[in-house]
Amino acid sequence: MKEIQEIYQNEFGVSFYWIEEEQTNTSKVQLVFKETGLQLEPKELVAFKCLIEDSISKNHCCDDCDLKNSCTKYLLKTPFNELDLAMSINEMVQMNNLVSTTLFKIELDDYLYGNGRN
Repeated sequence: MKEIQEIYQNEFGVSFYWIEEEQTNTSKVQLVFKETGLQLEPKELVAFKCLIEDSISKNHCCDDCDLKNSCTKYLLKTPFNELDLAMSINEMVQMNNLVSTTLFKIELDDYLYGNGRN
């Protein structure tokens, strides 16, 4: 089994880099959630974050409903034109947390150990 370097994990999923031949491959981020795995370049991850936030704002649920945010599935576009995901608003919020925090940690690591280093 291949090794991984975890970036972030929440209740919904996990993000990580694959380790290949004892080197961490940071060119793509693997997201695993529900029964799905997506491998994205960092710029695709940024685009995915925008798509998630746009979908959440366009598909808000009724405030007075007892099942708000969890009863209906909406199509969430991905950076891959041929692939949309069916998710509730709650799942999109959790996905947004996974993607946003992953991006934050990538940028923080780049600042601390890469471009921001003196």
